[in-house]
Amino acid sequence: METVTQLIIKIFIETLFISGFLGYLFTKREERMKKTIEEEFAKRATFFDARFNFKLRSLEELLAPIRLQLIRSKLTLLKYDANNEYREKILKECNETILGLLLEKGFLLPIELIPHAEEFIKHYDNWLQEYKKKRIDNNDKKTSLVFTFDFPEEAEIAFKEKFNTYRKELEIEGSLN
Repeated sequence: METVTQLIIKIFIETLFISGFLGYLFTKREERMKKTIEEEFAKRATFFDARFNFKLRSLEELLAPIRLQLIRSKLTLLKYDANNEYREKILKECNETILGLLLEKGFLLPIELIPHAEEFIKHYDNWLQEYKKKRIDNNDKKTSLVFTFDFPEEAEIAFKEKFNTYRKELEIEGSLN
């Protein structure tokens, strides 16, 4: 009887040892998996935060100001008449502001807008050069309107679409309500 008792105790102790050992291994495996999942989520959060922050900064510091300057210049052009110095000054200010934003905040440009930004830069450089030549260098009052006729309308559309896309993606209005 004693050998049966000893055998039962031996089996019981071995079972406890094996289950404890297996429990330890499973616990360690679970901790490793949990740590791996947490690290992956942290990487993804960092990635999404970086994308969100880029889009937010791009919208706030570049796309929105450019959008408003384009609106202002379009409204000015609607009322632009011969030798209207006030409207011409507004147009010049808008052109210089957009050019400055593109050059100073170009790092906030989404890649797909770079060719359009290039078109804007070319147009604004041309217009400002024409303005300087006619109004400043030659003091030309005979030329009623300063135009270069190379405004990149596709660039304006692309910037407007990206502005709207970022506003929608960032849910600006939804977060304000």
